[in-house]
Amino acid sequence: MVFFLTIILSVATLVVSIRVAGPISGLLGVIAVVALVLSFLQLYMYPKRSHVLLFQNDEEIVVATNALHEGFKLRFLRDILGENVTAFSDEDRVRWKSLETDGYYASLCVRNVRKLIMLRLCMMIFDDVFVTDRSNRWEHHDSSCTAEPSFSKREMPRLTSWKMGS
Repeated sequence: MVFFLTIILSVATLVVSIRVAGPISGLLGVIAVVALVLSFLQLYMYPKRSHVLLFQNDEEIVVATNALHEGFKLRFLRDILGENVTAFSDEDRVRWKSLETDGYYASLCVRNVRKLIMLRLCMMIFDDVFVTDRSNRWEHHDSSCTAEPSFSKREMPRLTSWKMGS
């Protein structure tokens, strides 16, 4: 990543500017410190990849995301799916609450939408799409580089609280 290269070059420039005296080396030292600060700031604030989990049960698909700040993406999905989006019941909220320990939040409940349509919509919006069905078969679609990845992997996200059939 560019951040690491900048950090390495800044440290090298800072070491050289400390050893060599003069106004130009002092200016290079100041520039190196500024570059170091900016690089560490960017590393600290570097955004996480957006994940979505799709849990398919009979006629409904539950959508869970790894970030609460993905509201604009969820509003977009809700606007497209319209009347197919339903509210969670109190029992559903309790049932999906266990995902929060892993950093995922159940956000939408969608009824009567085909899995393929939901999958394609989510691949256009999120970086990683994980899909599971009632038999606990997981698919991972990495759509960070393209909205239509040509293959999927049989892997599940890191979930410690997930129980089959939850």
